[in-house]
Amino acid sequence: MKNIPVLFLIILLTACSSDFLDQSTPHIVAPDNLYTNEEGFDAGLNGLYALARAERGGVPTSGSSLGGGNNLTAAMMMGGTDIIYGNRAWPDESFLNNWREEVIGSRAQTYFTRVWNWLYQTINSANTIINRAENPSDGLDIDADKLNRILAEAKTIRAWAYRHLTFLFGDVPLVLQESAGENVRTDWDRTPLAEVRAQIKSDLEFAIQFLPADHINDGKIVKGVAQHYLMELLIMEENYQEAINLGLDAISGHKSLVKARYGVKASEPGTAYSDMFLDGNSNPSEGNTEALWVFQYAYEVEGGEASNIMRRWFMSEYSSTSGGAKGLTVTVDRGGRGNTRLGATSFMLGLYERDDQDNILDDRGSEFAWRRYFTVQEFDRSSAGPVGTRLYLNEKPNDTQGDRFRVFTRKWDWAHEIDPQVARSYNDQVYLRLADTYLLLAEAYHKAGNNGSAAQYINELRARANASPVSAADIDMDFILDERARELFSESQRRYTLLRNNKWMERTMQYNVATTGKITDRDKLYPIPQSFIDANLDKQIQNNPGY
Repeated sequence: MKNIPVLFLIILLTACSSDFLDQSTPHIVAPDNLYTNEEGFDAGLNGLYALARAERGGVPTSGSSLGGGNNLTAAMMMGGTDIIYGNRAWPDESFLNNWREEVIGSRAQTYFTRVWNWLYQTINSANTIINRAENPSDGLDIDADKLNRILAEAKTIRAWAYRHLTFLFGDVPLVLQESAGENVRTDWDRTPLAEVRAQIKSDLEFAIQFLPADHINDGKIVKGVAQHYLMELLIMEENYQEAINLGLDAISGHKSLVKARYGVKASEPGTAYSDMFLDGNSNPSEGNTEALWVFQYAYEVEGGEASNIMRRWFMSEYSSTSGGAKGLTVTVDRGGRGNTRLGATSFMLGLYERDDQDNILDDRGSEFAWRRYFTVQEFDRSSAGPVGTRLYLNEKPNDTQGDRFRVFTRKWDWAHEIDPQVARSYNDQVYLRLADTYLLLAEAYHKAGNNGSAAQYINELRARANASPVSAADIDMDFILDERARELFSESQRRYTLLRNNKWMERTMQYNVATTGKITDRDKLYPIPQSFIDANLDKQIQNNPGY
């Protein structure tokens, strides 16, 4: 069964007061009559997962459905880095190229406020489930194992939300209780980062004990998710051996790297790496043994749709006639409609191993993973060129802003079979996979002084991609960051990876020409939204340095 937001009401009720009306309303779904059995808690969790999926949708707005806004929520987590720039920056996201005063401008402030509100809505929804599971009502019809599993899912997503907040904003209010009418506050403090991360750690340690090792439902998280995020935290604490132990346990569990062709196009040309991102291949039930967390999306589902805008943001706008584009016809084979907002830097596109004839050897950089050309068809406008002509997308310009015809990742390819002009995407997408855990393990080994073991686990990924093996002598932090880019481009939150390794400013200014000379130490954190500062009437909130 897909974990989709068919009970969108659950999202709302878990974010609202439990005592909104002091009367008995058994015919209305509310927390007091929902969280009385396993089915009720799972309905609440479905709403919580729907909130998490908004990361790849549009920033939620007051006038849009969850994730239905027109600014990619994830853009501020991965853009403005060494490997991703705004090749045709949407105005609300142009600060990722221009920084300086744009970061405190009204458009950026609106963006930050909406992301802040979304994450705290997610936390409040998690808190509602956690508080009611830890303090069950009389007559709760659920056994301890099931209740701990519910708690483990909710605590992992709460930890996930605070992970976002701490990387984005630093010290943030730590809220562990459901917001209800009697405890609404206007005197919040910014909780020190160490204290927030201690809570993240506690939540993840609990989750590791009680999450299932393997998927029962494609849309649910498993033990490996909590292990992965705890590994990252242990590395930041410089507790490398504990991180290594946890990583070794994670990669020897029920999940394994995809190393052979499988699924919907296994008999067609392709690679084991690119198979994981095909529609129909993302889920564990479809053969994806590497997936730890898969975001579930669906088109025209009763009760509400779930969609994302990853394709729109990362794809070429090949149907345009400006910005270098050729006015090509939008088709399913070409991947549907793209708008192009975020693109790979030239540095990123040059990271893949090539032979003497400049042919890419690494499967992660192949034509199945990246779109590098379109072929003119008879239905295209004549000005595009003769039928059969290959039109190569821009790959090695100076990261031009306004480039609508740039090489793009095919990880998010999806098109509606009947109407390829459909703006949003509805394909299930891998959100976190075991390859990322392998790379964290390699990082922990490197920082512990064992580059031989770091190379060993990196080579498992390189072997899968048919890239040349590396030795201990090749390993340093920059190489690991390059390898993460090759493997995880547009999947992981690149900004977080660079920040926790104190590499964001150095590598972004070196490899992203759109930002060179513009970013400063101030920009390692985004500003606390002014709307929150203004609403906290009874205590002054100090913003981050430089704002």
